Amino acid sequence: MQTCPKCERELRKPNQWHYCLKVNIGDLFKNKEEELEFIFDRLLAEVVDWDDVAVSATKNCILFVHNITFLVIKPMKKQLDIKFGSENEQTQFPIIKSAIWNSKYENHIRVSNLDELTTDIYSFIKKSYQIS
Repeated sequence: MQTCPKCERELRKPNQWHYCLKVNIGDLFKNKEEELEFIFDRLLAEVVDWDDVAVSATKNCILFVHNITFLVIKPMKKQLDIKFGSENEQTQFPIIKSAIWNSKYENHIRVSNLDELTTDIYSFIKKSYQIS
């Protein structure tokens, strides 16, 4: 991994294109429901200790990278949009959208409180990490 000297994002290769702006993760939660930050903290605590995971923020989301991006969390006004990859289309609850993207599927789940974080969601994220 390489680190951009301007925005300090970790990149897979030198001169990789990226949105180069230093963003504080906490700023993404301003003017949002307070519960969303607790949900994010719980997800972060689960994922941060996995091998070779880089976490960085863009102007509107938080990226989790292991070889490639395997998890994207976007704070919305009242929900977190959780996007992760899979090898097959996922249609079971709580997935609200599954679409093909670069030979893999991109799946979305929306969560608005801590009680909605289930072992199934953690399992989806872990599988996305493993195929990245």
